Amino acid sequence: MEKDCADEVRNLIKQYKKENIVFGKPLDFLLPRIKISKEEIENEIISCNNLSLAKKQVKDGEIRYALFFVYGKKKGREYIITFRDYNLRIITAFPLGRKTLKKYRKKDLNIAK
Repeated sequence: MEKDCADEVRNLIKQYKKENIVFGKPLDFLLPRIKISKEEIENEIISCNNLSLAKKQVKDGEIRYALFFVYGKKKGREYIITFRDYNLRIITAFPLGRKTLKKYRKKDLNIAK
C-alpha cells in the first residue's frame, strides 16, 4: 500500500492563495477535459474538500503530488501538482470514472470506501 501524503499536501497548500496558482497546460485544453471552470479548480485545490488521497512522486528531481478528489463511487478527479518558487503549479488534471475508482479501491488506497 502506498503512503498517503494528504495531510502533508494540505499543510503545503495552506501557504498559497488563488493568485499563486499557475497552470502547466493551456486552459482551453484542461477545462473541456474535466468540465469545470478555472475558478472551480482553484477553489477545489485551495480548500482540499473531497481530497481522498495524495501520492508523492519524484520525477527528474522534481517533487510532484497526485491528488485524488472523489465525489462518490462513480465520479472523481485527479490533479498532478508541484510547488515551484512561490507558485502552486497544476501540471495536469483528468477525470476519474467508475472503473478507475474501482481499480483504486481494489488496491486498498482509501478511495471512496
